Amino acid sequence: MRSFALPAWTVLCMLVPLCSGRATVTERIIRDTRLLAQTIISRVQELNNQFKPSPSLVISGLDLIPEPLRETNVENLGTVDEALGCFIESLSTLQMDNSMQVQTDVKNLKVLVKSLATSYGCSSSRCEKAHHLKRFLRRNSAFIFTIRHVVLDRLQKYLNRLLRTLDNPRSCRAS
Repeated sequence: MRSFALPAWTVLCMLVPLCSGRATVTERIIRDTRLLAQTIISRVQELNNQFKPSPSLVISGLDLIPEPLRETNVENLGTVDEALGCFIESLSTLQMDNSMQVQTDVKNLKVLVKSLATSYGCSSSRCEKAHHLKRFLRRNSAFIFTIRHVVLDRLQKYLNRLLRTLDNPRSCRAS
């Protein structure tokens, strides 16, 4: 009996480090995604503090710029990936001098979210409104500062929603 207890105890001691081991690839991607989203949020806040348009100003067509879903709606990583594509289109069309870093960060974030979406079985698609969005932004280029503020504000709200989504990512696979 004594000879069996020693090997069993040794095996159990060897398994302990395996149970508390390193983070999985998905956990690392979630951590990196969270960090990059928080970085973008702080950059967007800095950019939006430079210029604040009048809250009473109304421009039709702003519904083409994505907004996060209501709290009651389920948002998955596939829809987040699509929305990030729309934000990339918006930022590249606006071509503001000091928003290039945000645009690059959003592109990198999209790559991370697409990877997460794939691992959770979510299908991602291109920004369906891209053509209309580009046309709207070009037609309203006289209001570039106001539109940029709206785009960055919605991006910030979307990223805050993404952070909540990352707390409990939903699988898109059929149960």
